[in-house]
Amino acid sequence: MGRLEDLALHYATAARRELGEALNRIASLDDEGTLYDRDLGRIAYAYQRLTWWQQVTDLTHGREEPIDGAIALLAVRQRAQDLLINARPVHNGGLFALAMAESRRGGARAFLDATEKLAEALAFPADHDTRPADATRPTTTTEQAPPTESRP
Repeated sequence: MGRLEDLALHYATAARRELGEALNRIASLDDEGTLYDRDLGRIAYAYQRLTWWQQVTDLTHGREEPIDGAIALLAVRQRAQDLLINARPVHNGGLFALAMAESRRGGARAFLDATEKLAEALAFPADHDTRPADATRPTTTTEQAPPTESRP
């Protein structure tokens, strides 16, 4: 197991713990306790975050042949981006349907934010040393091209 696989497990465990804490709020209500909409929203959001990380860990530690953490991470990131881009607006279904759609978008956005730097590092080759130094340095207005000789 590589570093990415370990990191995916760490994030999945943290998301699972957050969901457990959100669910514990409901489980610990007594007769006088009040359940608020923010409690249900927290549960839905935590559940959505967990599902994205669970998809990565299913690919890297699944029952079938496990795949590389980088491939799994990029594949699940693509699914999350597709959800955000292609999600249809909810016009019917009431406030609950709107809240669930928002939690799905929020969970996908949180997953993408958490994996942004990892995905950038994976998507681009790390051959910074092979590029010429002048190609990476921007030119300034004080730098000029060498003068060319003019022939009569």
